[in-house]
Amino acid sequence: MGCCSSRTIIDDDSSVLDGASEVPRGGNMPFTKKGVKWTSDSPITVRQLKKQRDAFWDTAPSYEGRPEIWQALRCACEYDDIVFAQAILNSANIIIPTGNLVNGCYDELGNKYLIPAYCIVEPTNLIYDDDNTSENGEEAGDEPFAEQLSASSSAEKTITIRLSNTSKDVKIKINSKLDTISTLRIKLCADQGLDTKMFTVRFFFLGCLLEDKTKLGDIDYNDGQVLQALISEKQ
Repeated sequence: MGCCSSRTIIDDDSSVLDGASEVPRGGNMPFTKKGVKWTSDSPITVRQLKKQRDAFWDTAPSYEGRPEIWQALRCACEYDDIVFAQAILNSANIIIPTGNLVNGCYDELGNKYLIPAYCIVEPTNLIYDDDNTSENGEEAGDEPFAEQLSASSSAEKTITIRLSNTSKDVKIKINSKLDTISTLRIKLCADQGLDTKMFTVRFFFLGCLLEDKTKLGDIDYNDGQVLQALISEKQ
């Protein structure tokens, strides 16, 4: 599932983690990235790290667990703001017994999810300058790194959502290439403090109901337009 060869170490006891080890159930500790370090068997570039992360997140939902939980975990791991990342995890009702996703976490149905360290923090031997390039600054089979960064940056935008329960408009930051309606729901609930156990949120655009798997980049949304969020209490 996109794993790379590496060594993961927790500073507290300097023990090597085994992804198959059992994690105590019960309790829920705050999410943290502190104390987690990993070293790739050979130095890797920023581009290579991104590929490994994308490969994991793209394939993991095909094997086990619920897609919406995987999407919430990806959002939480990719945010530098730990407070907002925690809000996303809370909205998805994800339990982390140790506070460390490498050790494992659970959804409310008891499904277990293991997140590799390379999806959470950078390796100790990350190469920021990509030397494995051609004379034109390109790596074989890849677009220029500057273009990748530009594409990623251009995908980040803010959309306006009108809430049915208050009639007010709120702005949510999204990545049009990565986010789906499902992750948008998680972000909105985290931003508004909505408990997903108590509320149902459905999104409409131009009168059409948007399915959870719909990518935001596939919606013909322009600045100035508004998505409608129908918020209702669960019975």
